[in-house]
Amino acid sequence: MTDAPDTTGTARAIAPMAAAEGKGALDGKRYLESLRDDREVWYRGERIADVTTHPVFAEMAAQIGRIYDMQHAPETRDVMTYEQENGLRASYSYLPASKPEHLLLRRGNTEVWVREVFGMCGRLPDFCASMVIGYYDIRGELAKLNPDLARNTETYLAYARDNDLCLSHGLHDPCMDKSLRPSQDPDRCVRVVKERDDGIVVRGARFNTFGLFSNEILISPTYMFAEDEAEFALWFTVPCNAPGLKQITREAFSGRNPSDHPVSARFDEVDSLVVFDDVFIPWERVFLYREPLAANRLFRGNVMSWASYAGSVLTQLRMEILVAVAHLLATTSGVDKRPNVISVLGEMCTYLSLARTSLRAGEIDCQRTEGGHYRPAPAPERRALVTMVSERFVELVEHVGTSSLIFLPTAEDWTVPELKKHLDVYMRGKGTSPIDRYKLCKLAWDLTGDGFGSRQQLYERLHSGDPAVMVQNAYRQFDLSVGTELITTFLDLERPVTGAPK
Repeated sequence: MTDAPDTTGTARAIAPMAAAEGKGALDGKRYLESLRDDREVWYRGERIADVTTHPVFAEMAAQIGRIYDMQHAPETRDVMTYEQENGLRASYSYLPASKPEHLLLRRGNTEVWVREVFGMCGRLPDFCASMVIGYYDIRGELAKLNPDLARNTETYLAYARDNDLCLSHGLHDPCMDKSLRPSQDPDRCVRVVKERDDGIVVRGARFNTFGLFSNEILISPTYMFAEDEAEFALWFTVPCNAPGLKQITREAFSGRNPSDHPVSARFDEVDSLVVFDDVFIPWERVFLYREPLAANRLFRGNVMSWASYAGSVLTQLRMEILVAVAHLLATTSGVDKRPNVISVLGEMCTYLSLARTSLRAGEIDCQRTEGGHYRPAPAPERRALVTMVSERFVELVEHVGTSSLIFLPTAEDWTVPELKKHLDVYMRGKGTSPIDRYKLCKLAWDLTGDGFGSRQQLYERLHSGDPAVMVQNAYRQFDLSVGTELITTFLDLERPVTGAPK
């Protein structure tokens, strides 16, 4: 291992979890205050002092704060939170489902979050809270590897729940030379460069979404490591203000005029490159260490299966919105009776119905894990469906909207009387006012043709991995026993073949 500097004596060290007194479910004020922690965030070559007041990022932070306030509003409090035995209210995001009905309680909370962000933020706090439950659920498997680290999953769940941590995750490695393994190019993956009595020092980088607006970042690799690549196989969590942790953000879509960009101006979760410049991680924050084969086996089908439930709820709402946008474009353009347009809308409704059915079936057929909790039945076809139709949905909305999505004035044009009198004529639609027609077309453009819409569809299609692999997994994991047994019996085959393909 490469030697790394000792960071014990840094002025801003990671505080022990035991030192934090849990205050229960966050409200907007506490949430915004929690982001003012001297984290190192860079945007356009400048370090951002406070993401909650920066003109580009303030709106997104405020929107998340608004939703946290809903945890205490009389009409939504009991949908989003529950009271623990200690009297603290906790988010349903952190409730391990010990009963099947708990899944529906968790879903109700998730639906509030995804509706409030218009289905546009794939890494809301409930997503990564579900990952924490996933770590906790496999504590028995982790205990076989290291009992001390396994106990950390219990401690961290309680800590995250009682403080209502807003979490994100650095799941993917930078897109570097993929022909090289981590052992050939160590910079490809986050790795341990020094082991100490009180923890480990890590170096590397990860892609992250929502990190600017979260309290902590979860790190778990998805790369399939070999036995000799143990230094890369680690699961841990780190506060966003840890010394040596840097977030370098992409160009933001937020900070624009909400009249011209109704969604992106409000709900840009911002992607970033998270750099670990020799960051110290205390042992209490480590869940798995130097177990490459176990990391390969336990993460995708276990930890992430919990988070995929929240992700599926959001994806379904995004599809609902895109179908509705296409329908409104068709009706206000007066083309909703044309056979080709009806076919387009019917295709979108078919995909949406399949997504709805798959999600509900997963809840009905939920399975009890070895950890003693219920999670939705595995549904690889759900993820495959999204990869297959995400781009198609955008294409179909554009097909209905046609050139009306391109030739659009700006918000400022409506304030000029000389221009408005023309816009009131030429922006007219069927059964709608000119300004409402303009708003609808701007929404459609924001969701499809704009850079924000392109980012959304790319993210939805690719964030689980190679789309081709997702589709292949739908076949590999499908139970074909009913059909194969029928054929075997009908043909009286001498060598019957049953079961799922491998």
